[in-house]
Amino acid sequence: WRHAGVLGLLVFTGLGLFLPAWRSAAGPLLPWVQAVHDGGGILYGLALVGWSARFFPWPPTPKGFARWAYFFAVGLAVTGLGLLVGPSWTHALATVGHAAFAACLVVWAAWHLVQQVPRRLGPLGGQPSTFSGVFGAAVTRRRFLRWAGASLAAIPALLALPDLGRVATEPLDSTASSAQGALPGFIPYTVIDGFPRLDATTYRLVLTAGGRLLGTFALSDLQAFPRQEQVYTFHCVTGWAVQGVRIDGVNLQGWLLAHGWNPSQHPWVLFFSGDGVYTESLSARQIHQYQPVLTWAMDGRPLAVSQGYPLRLMVPGMYGYKSIKWLVRIELTDRDHLGFWEVRGYPQDAYLGSYQPF
Repeated sequence: WRHAGVLGLLVFTGLGLFLPAWRSAAGPLLPWVQAVHDGGGILYGLALVGWSARFFPWPPTPKGFARWAYFFAVGLAVTGLGLLVGPSWTHALATVGHAAFAACLVVWAAWHLVQQVPRRLGPLGGQPSTFSGVFGAAVTRRRFLRWAGASLAAIPALLALPDLGRVATEPLDSTASSAQGALPGFIPYTVIDGFPRLDATTYRLVLTAGGRLLGTFALSDLQAFPRQEQVYTFHCVTGWAVQGVRIDGVNLQGWLLAHGWNPSQHPWVLFFSGDGVYTESLSARQIHQYQPVLTWAMDGRPLAVSQGYPLRLMVPGMYGYKSIKWLVRIELTDRDHLGFWEVRGYPQDAYLGSYQPF
């Protein structure tokens, strides 16, 4: 039960970082969720490896249940540490490994619950039947309540299992990116249920300044502007990274200046997503320093739907939550409006290293 409690806390805080609906529900408490998950995972991993004989005894359980639990827990600790330290390529491997171990742990726990289903006693309240003795345990009120509570607690993890499996297997499958609409190594985050479907033939990017319309631009209008190609490492605030991402688009600063932007008059630029919920902002200083790109292609092909098709912003040198997807409107303004995640506790100036959950 000691391990069930600790692992349960880590699983639920991990789901809070992984599932979009849970991240939104956490709101400004999200940094604390990550602090509990990261700090608790490190301490638990140290206890398992450095104090395992006392903290995690290996009783002679049937079919090696305790040994499998220890294996999955240590695997999660090692890959979790890989998400926090090391170069970007280890982050990418750790992302896949962490998802794989989490998925295996969920499957193992579900099977363990099945093995422990309480069974009716034999005739006249005697010993359990041979069938119940092999596949379950004799029912008592305490045993049933424990099993029922654990089963209810396992439901969110089971619902997240397909997404965990996709993250774990997608980089190994060359066809997965087209089938799932995501690129290998990327986790397609969204704050709504699903992805907005924008038609490139009717798509228009709206540009306003102080509430005044400056123009609407089709994707072909943007592509007629001098193109910029860039290769950089994409960093997610939750720890994973994708190295060598090649993006194609137009330089945001040059495009805005060509269409009437006066940074001294409108020192803030707001961005709005086609999902109707997500927003972001950048200052004139940040735009000049980080040189964001209005992006329509990634790694030599049009954006996947889950990656912001037909147009998104990419901000090298900043965490990925600044790289807003499904971009439909840009507003030039004289004051800042905090973006979706800044309202929920993330730093507005999202340069790499700015976010410290502890």
